Amino acid sequence: MVSITTSTTSSTASLNGLSTGIDTTALVNAIVAQKATTLNRLKAQQTLNNQKTTSLISIRTQLSTLFNSLGALSDKFSARAVTSTDSNNTNVTAAATGNVSGSYDLNVNTVATRGRLSASLDGSGNTLNMAVASPSNASLSPIFTTGTPATFALQGTDGTVYKITLDAASNTLNGLRDKINAVAGGSVTASIVNMGKGANPYQLVITAKDTGTGSTGGKVSLADITANDGVTSANNLGISAGTVDNLTAPTKITLGGLTSSGTGVATDANFTLNGINLTRSTNVIKDAVDGMTITLKQGGQVGTTTLTVGQDTAGATAALQTVITNYNKLVADYKTASTATKNADGSVALAPLSNDATTRTLMNSLRAAMQGASAGLPSGATYKLLSGVGVTNLPDGTLYLNTYSFQQAMNNDAASVQSLFNFSGTSTNPVVTVKSGNSQTTTGSVDFAITDTGGGNLVGTLTQGGTTVASIPVTNGVLAGTGIFAGLNLGVTGTGTGTLTLSRGAAQAASDLMSTHTSTTGGIANLLSTITSQDTNLVTQIAQAQSRLNRETADLKEKFAQMEAIVGQMKATTGSLFGS
Repeated sequence: MVSITTSTTSSTASLNGLSTGIDTTALVNAIVAQKATTLNRLKAQQTLNNQKTTSLISIRTQLSTLFNSLGALSDKFSARAVTSTDSNNTNVTAAATGNVSGSYDLNVNTVATRGRLSASLDGSGNTLNMAVASPSNASLSPIFTTGTPATFALQGTDGTVYKITLDAASNTLNGLRDKINAVAGGSVTASIVNMGKGANPYQLVITAKDTGTGSTGGKVSLADITANDGVTSANNLGISAGTVDNLTAPTKITLGGLTSSGTGVATDANFTLNGINLTRSTNVIKDAVDGMTITLKQGGQVGTTTLTVGQDTAGATAALQTVITNYNKLVADYKTASTATKNADGSVALAPLSNDATTRTLMNSLRAAMQGASAGLPSGATYKLLSGVGVTNLPDGTLYLNTYSFQQAMNNDAASVQSLFNFSGTSTNPVVTVKSGNSQTTTGSVDFAITDTGGGNLVGTLTQGGTTVASIPVTNGVLAGTGIFAGLNLGVTGTGTGTLTLSRGAAQAASDLMSTHTSTTGGIANLLSTITSQDTNLVTQIAQAQSRLNRETADLKEKFAQMEAIVGQMKATTGSLFGS
């Protein structure tokens, strides 16, 4: 009699359907696939969360890029550009900031130069002093005779006198150069130039750090004060002997030495600006015209250069185009990340952000901010919508900039154009000006009154729509609003009353919106945090579901293996009975 046995070790081998005629392997797979529905759903959710996280991070990055470009645009509205009749910038260049405007006629007579002390040359251009055959060889070209160190006094154009003492370790031209730079580097720079000819081609050149004549009439001086007698020189460079007022701490060279001459004597910059003759020690002039930096390039100018300062329209146009490019990319990428598609079988494939209310609300609000009217604009404003200055909305939700229309609007009324983008304000009384505002700042008409409480202590009162905030202190000329006027900063120069008209442009509104959503506590950060928590739970659930499915799979295989074994043994027993 044949016994019936089962074994887990033979389960895999037994799942072949040879005994029952059933494809038990396929049957197990089908059952397992049916039982894996929960596991597959969890894995699909995990995949979707990963895709959603990637999309959210991308959206947040693009929002930051757009935010930064809006800030750059705001700066460009305050920038100024300078046009010059010196088209090749031969004699002068200029740049302007702030609100300066106007035209300035400039003629450059001389530019500021640096004082310089270098070798005297003979008729053939060979060095006569301050030069050696080898700058590093103490035997071939020593600065002083061994055993008798040399001491020098050096004075730059700033008037400071330095004492330079050489020893055996620095008894070369390189050593003298390095000693000078170490001791007097704040006033002068010492360098070695190879003339390329003559018995002593390597010459020492000492150049003042700053341009202008300074306190020495533009001269740099170097004297040998080893003996400090004005007669005895200890050096081999042809530097004549001199004296100083105090050998321990000299303040001036009183006699002898070498001094700058010819083109080595520094000059101050001399120029005329709108007919006024001016002199400066530098070629970078920052104090001649408020808000404008003029750089003198070359003296001896024939004729006049006219510098015209005005709104940087080209810069503002380029900055606005960057904003629109960044905005359009954000719109296009969001559309891709939120639009569902169809699979080949006709089923719907959800996009990562298809059903995400946070980003949908954000994009709708951002679109409204970029395309809507600016809050608080006065009724008489020249431009009330971005479309009026060349920014139009296309059917696909993106924006288009007509640069010609924008530049025309800027040339027509730059302040009105600026108010469409930035927070801005006007005042009916010049003693109060609007400096800045933020996302909390109210818009519209605000009445103000500035009073003196005694001793020059100014306080302000602000009123809007029946709400008044009084006794706001003016500190260092600035009134910082509180309450409903929080974020408002006003410049105050005196007492008086008047009315402010405050508006928040599209760029400011969009920036405020993006700051809220992209902050560490904003909507996107909260959404990402929620997804992270979900993913943590999903990992646990997937592991549990997979473990449960593995157990069920093993159990099914065991049961079908037992069935195969039993059926096989029954067939064998039946065959034995009939065969006998």
